[in-house]
Amino acid sequence: MTPRRTLLRAALIAVVLALAPGAAAVAADPSPSPLATPGPTTIQADRQLDVGPDAQPVHVVWSFYGGRPDIPLPVHQTFVIDARGLAGIARIAVVDPRCTADGQVFTCVNKDLSQLSNMDFTIQADASAALGSTGTVKYTASGGPGTRGTARAKVTVGVPHLVIGKVPGVTHARIGSRIDVPLRLRNTGDLATDRRIAVHWVGAGGLVFDRKFSNCDYISGSDRAEPDSPTSVTCVFPAPVAAGATVELSSPLTATVGAHVLTARIDYRAELLQNGARPLYPSDADVQAGTGPALTLVPASGTGDGFESGATSAVGVSADSSADLAAAATAKHAARADGWTLDLTVLNHGPASLFASDDQYVAEVDVVLPRHTVATDYEHAESEDSAYGPCFLWVSDTETAPFEAGHRHYVCTVPWGIGAGQNVESVLSVKPDKNYDGGKGTATVRPGSAGIALHDPTTANDHVTFAFGTPSAPSDRTALIAAGAAGVVLLCAVALVVRRRRPSR
Repeated sequence: MTPRRTLLRAALIAVVLALAPGAAAVAADPSPSPLATPGPTTIQADRQLDVGPDAQPVHVVWSFYGGRPDIPLPVHQTFVIDARGLAGIARIAVVDPRCTADGQVFTCVNKDLSQLSNMDFTIQADASAALGSTGTVKYTASGGPGTRGTARAKVTVGVPHLVIGKVPGVTHARIGSRIDVPLRLRNTGDLATDRRIAVHWVGAGGLVFDRKFSNCDYISGSDRAEPDSPTSVTCVFPAPVAAGATVELSSPLTATVGAHVLTARIDYRAELLQNGARPLYPSDADVQAGTGPALTLVPASGTGDGFESGATSAVGVSADSSADLAAAATAKHAARADGWTLDLTVLNHGPASLFASDDQYVAEVDVVLPRHTVATDYEHAESEDSAYGPCFLWVSDTETAPFEAGHRHYVCTVPWGIGAGQNVESVLSVKPDKNYDGGKGTATVRPGSAGIALHDPTTANDHVTFAFGTPSAPSDRTALIAAGAAGVVLLCAVALVVRRRRPSR
């Protein structure tokens, strides 16, 4: 409940009490209300710090909250970093104008509420400190009487460093089949992992992970036809990984190749969880716990296929499927009597959805306007939560340039994906010159810069021709669009979209 609503509610309760029987006796009570005071401080900081010879950053945040919206924040705030417990183990360095140092005790003062309630400093192991030595740094924050809060962090000399193994890509997967998702981890640091390890797998493009391990949480995508509908697995492992050791999953994860998969991707990463911390999930995620035995980390056999330099990697999956893309073009007279709008639509008849794992375009429409017409501007359709791609000036079959008015040849794009049974629309504003005689233009859909092989089973609908009406006879009628192949009926797809005009250059 917001502070404003809380105050309104309190005022309403006061009115009700004033009108209730016996209210006079309550109102006559002269006892003063106790003054509101701030509550204790909350300090957010890592509880464990692994330190090496290089200085590493540390971030600490403190806050005050008394449980009531009428309690003011303390104006004068003091934050103290006491690192005396790190003697012979590590040293901290604080560079902040709010702070003064007394040896390894740093006192930092906020004098008004415009100053931030956080602190950044660095910590570094002493050169003579023995590997595995531990110490404690203590934080104290206060905003006046009754607000003192403390927190501690255990500091250990030595740094575990997990790197993740490369997983070979999967090709020619059958729709409905299960694929294995193995994993290897190696600790290339000088200290064994001293906390739990969380491994996250996130799949997009139509993969569905099987829920069969009790120490793993699963999130399934909401729409199998949506190319970006994510599925994920997060598993937590308590066992330490010794310095220099390589481990693997006791059993590989398995994922089903969904009915709409053409290309898919699994991103995976490992992290060390702070003591008491849990993996974070989106607030609206439907998290389901796995069943069956626990998945564990066991000593790895063989050498594997190499390792990344860090704890993040990805693997691609391609399926034996296809996407039937079709082009459509619809011309309408614009509000001005001397021009038209040209709707360019890419329809995906499936069965596969198209998904790009980066910022590349999954498809594009090569459009050549009729002679004696030029484009003056473009729009692109926008759904509630994702924008479709812009149009570019055609330079060659392999090169485009930013949109520029006054030309006939353009390329309009479909970015991150297009689901099976869905369409994507782009709109060009077109203007004729006095010599336009009703000639035809062409629109051709083809794979985009993502380089996804569509295996399109019906190429006849990739290409359409179109013509505009007579400029001197404006009409709201849709001009007739002739399909490039005789006898093909143009499919008119209705897409609920909001158009947004590109700012004029």
